[in-house]
Amino acid sequence: MATARSRWSFPGVILFSHGELSYEVDLSHRVVEAWAQPQLGEKTVLAWECKNARRLRQVLVRSLPSTGDDPEALARMRARLREEARLATYLHHPRIARIFGLHEVQGVLHVVSEMVEGISLNTLITYSLMREAPMSPAFCMYLGAEIASALHHAHTCTDERGTPLGIVHRDVNPGRISLGPEGEVGLTDFARARSLLPGRVATTFPRPRGDVFYSSPEALLGEELDPRSDLFSLGLVLLELATWRHLYNTANARPSDLEKALTPGVKAQVLGATLTAMEAKLPGHAEDCILRAATFAPQDVEELTEPLLAPLRFILRGLIQRNPNDRCPSAAQLEVELRAGLASLGVPYGPTEALEEIRMTLEGARGKRGVMEPTSEGRPG
Repeated sequence: MATARSRWSFPGVILFSHGELSYEVDLSHRVVEAWAQPQLGEKTVLAWECKNARRLRQVLVRSLPSTGDDPEALARMRARLREEARLATYLHHPRIARIFGLHEVQGVLHVVSEMVEGISLNTLITYSLMREAPMSPAFCMYLGAEIASALHHAHTCTDERGTPLGIVHRDVNPGRISLGPEGEVGLTDFARARSLLPGRVATTFPRPRGDVFYSSPEALLGEELDPRSDLFSLGLVLLELATWRHLYNTANARPSDLEKALTPGVKAQVLGATLTAMEAKLPGHAEDCILRAATFAPQDVEELTEPLLAPLRFILRGLIQRNPNDRCPSAAQLEVELRAGLASLGVPYGPTEALEEIRMTLEGARGKRGVMEPTSEGRPG
């Protein structure tokens, strides 16, 4: 039997109870404000899971009300939250954040998930900029291999009968990657994942489901997605981590010049994708990302990756290709290539070395700008 004290709670009081467990909101942590989601009343808070008045562990609780200003959109979001919780029952990997339970209490839907300690990759990239030193090729290949391992698990998941679930994360970006206190890497949030689960939520628009700045060309242009779409997104993340540069940045290219490069067929596709983005109320920079995704050339990728060390340069060039057939074929193959590239450096690099590099980055940033110690949140992904 589940009970609730109030629609939204206050410091030190119970958000809701389920059986012998209760969930006490912890508003002393800054992560609460950083992860609050105003859209359609969704909220994410840090809480304590308690039993017999004893705190067991910290968890994240995402909550959605049953009523709102846009009932149709809210119903879709609630259905997606349920789908994410169902999907999580099949995802058992040390690099994927777990979901512990789904509970509906007085019309409010609560998803209880693992609280991943550490900082987000967003924060680390910001601090590397402050330090004025990008992360090392070894760090990038280590992190990439860990995420590739998690993606391989998701991409090849099957149900109880051995039927492939066809999972594609669709939102691989720095805000979805965490770095733990022992140098471990984690992938979070399958809320926007595509899957073949029975009763799954149908996509209303052929639009990117995640951060458009890290979406694959096929996601931006409304084409069919497959696991190689996640690999493209991971390639963009690693490129930014290693160089602070991004393929979709149009700072050095005028939109009018990019439009001239479009064939009539691709121009119509770009127009359709742009109209869809507007209808779906995507961020204003989505139009630039769509245009860049349709016009970038192999030489652009070569130029962006040229300064990188050979193993990482070769791997990224095999990820950031417009045609999925020209990319690394699977996350398993990508993990093999990244670990081989890491080994070719001739020095050990694992969680301990990654943690030391993170420490040096944070200390270097504080020394240059006097910034505060980071929390586990990052800028919105």
